[in-house]
Amino acid sequence: MNTTGSTRTRTRWPLPDQVATWGDLEAFRASRVESGQWVFWEDRADLVLQARYDDVKPLHIELSPTYLCNFACPWCSCRSAREDWSDDDVFNHPRATPMTVMRKDKLDHVLTHLAEDQVGIMWVGGEPTMNPLMYPAALRGTELGLQQCLFTNGSLLQPKRIATLFDARLAFIRVSLNAVTPDVHQAHHDYDPRRGYAKRVMDNLRALAETGARRQGSTKVGVSVVVDERNLDDLEATAEHLCRLAEKYGHGAVSYAIFRPAFPLNTAQIDMRPDTVDRFLNAVGPDSPWNRRMREAGIDVVVPEQSLSTQNETPADLPVRDDMGCLSAGWFGEITPNADMVLCSDQYGNPDYFIGNVATTPLTALWAGEGRRTALEHARQTSCYTTSCPRNGRGYFFNRIFRQVENLRRQGRIHEVAAWMEDLRAVLPRPTHSFFL
Repeated sequence: MNTTGSTRTRTRWPLPDQVATWGDLEAFRASRVESGQWVFWEDRADLVLQARYDDVKPLHIELSPTYLCNFACPWCSCRSAREDWSDDDVFNHPRATPMTVMRKDKLDHVLTHLAEDQVGIMWVGGEPTMNPLMYPAALRGTELGLQQCLFTNGSLLQPKRIATLFDARLAFIRVSLNAVTPDVHQAHHDYDPRRGYAKRVMDNLRALAETGARRQGSTKVGVSVVVDERNLDDLEATAEHLCRLAEKYGHGAVSYAIFRPAFPLNTAQIDMRPDTVDRFLNAVGPDSPWNRRMREAGIDVVVPEQSLSTQNETPADLPVRDDMGCLSAGWFGEITPNADMVLCSDQYGNPDYFIGNVATTPLTALWAGEGRRTALEHARQTSCYTTSCPRNGRGYFFNRIFRQVENLRRQGRIHEVAAWMEDLRAVLPRPTHSFFL
């Protein structure tokens, strides 16, 4: 962990994931930097200190230009919204309705309204690259000063489109790789074997790595690997493939790789056994040879602790129901292909959390509207933080952190929270964007 505070003069360090708590340098360095970087958005951090959680506006939103996808990954929580369809005739597909594919006028209005509040964009889906309008929209988003990134399965990229993504200066392009052996890739993503997507993904990842290394710009190229029994035995081959890319193209070719066990999200179909996580850690965990080799090749390897800790939870680890509602609903949201704003990005397309339409209504009006009040009340009454909130997600993490803040407030110790937040700003690196929080 890089730190900006002096190790010679400082005797205690704020712990990013434990509010108003300090420890020694070793405990600080063992913490996840991103856990505390939210304090750098001081306007929102001040609202937390004032307990004005409902006034917080998003740092970024997950924008889906389409909900449809050419993969049907069993482990994906959105599988029921996806089906295999044409690679190139997007708008003539039978399911290409206003609810599943966003059209130009609507997308233009969404970008305009997001720009008014400088809300960043995570391009997601479905498979976002299936909507060709995403590419000019990303360029326009850059012109409007919006921070952006892209999550893609990597199967549909082409040289001209890859160049456009780098021209848009995205913070990162993350390919959901998951496997490199063709039959494992096909099984893990559940597409028609005749499509031959595995080779196309490998070719496109190679082009992304080469372009990233050659341009040496601000756009990082990363991969994610979600693991269950379907692809567990392919982890070493995947790690070796990434190392070869990094070694062939050099610095910037593959900036980072995220490995995490599959999580039992709503509607997901995962294959996890009692020893899956242990075998996962043996293959690519922090102490494994392949983890070390990837790091030596210049790849930042991330194995999220929160994804591991949820695998062996006991009843004592589960959140306790309370009457606070969702304290993190303002920080991150979702916009559907119909431009409906979803209160929480972890409630993928759930109409109970719709607050209004971003194409027709500015964000400021939506935040003050009846739709948002109704959704917040629904979150409070259902205590979704303790039930449906994915415990490896940012919404769950911030709800846990902010509940620590409120417990300290009731003890008359909010001044300690303020001091802890200020100390975090003194020692943590300032984030360049909010996408990794």
